[in-house]
Amino acid sequence: MRPRHTGQIVGIVGILSIVERGFSIHSAFAVISSLFASFAIFVLDDAHDYQGDLTAHPERPIPKGVITVRQAYLAGVVLLSVGILAASTLLLYQFTIFLTLMIVAIAIVFFNIPSLLRAFIIAFLIWGLFPFSSFPTVKIMIFGLIVALPHIGGSIAKDFLHSSGDTAQGLNPPPHRSKYIASSAFFLSGAIIWMPIISSFFTWFYLPPIVLTCVTCIVLGVSVLKEEYRRVYAYGRIGMVSSLIVFLVGEI
Repeated sequence: MRPRHTGQIVGIVGILSIVERGFSIHSAFAVISSLFASFAIFVLDDAHDYQGDLTAHPERPIPKGVITVRQAYLAGVVLLSVGILAASTLLLYQFTIFLTLMIVAIAIVFFNIPSLLRAFIIAFLIWGLFPFSSFPTVKIMIFGLIVALPHIGGSIAKDFLHSSGDTAQGLNPPPHRSKYIASSAFFLSGAIIWMPIISSFFTWFYLPPIVLTCVTCIVLGVSVLKEEYRRVYAYGRIGMVSSLIVFLVGEI
């Protein structure tokens, strides 16, 4: 279920929805829709990529034989249906964005999309959570960039790390030059994160978590250049948490 990634997705939707509409039924359905959609996409991804997971992630339920591929597909469809049903109770523009994000996410799962393009699409999916959860403003869009850009670097680093599993599925590993794009995405994130202060959107309470996030982005960028992709996973967790704290401080 990828609790780290699902936690970030639900955290973004929850914070934005509650800030805009308070603790309401509307906010609850927004969170429920994102939660079940996240579960569904990861389950469908595991079902589709089970051959690669035999090499890259043998500890996951399908490679271990805990559940079958057919059962995983069925679970994914049920989870996705619940997410769509919950999203249908929201405003029309939110439901439209939700369906668009789901179509794009499913395309990533089932189509052989090159690593670099897939990284940008994943970043788009994260960015799309912001207008889905709250009416888009300049501040919301900047926050979307802050949170989404590191996913470009993270996705490319993951593909380098799991290239053996991808090869087992007949997928091409990312080209070597992709590491420069990944590191640039991290460095750019470390710069953009200062924009809310420069734009006078927030007070100096925003500063402590922003420094941690900026330093983490620099470390991640350097780690990718050194091809230390496992460090990206380790420090990426810190960056993910700190970016959520930045986001939370900025919104509240």
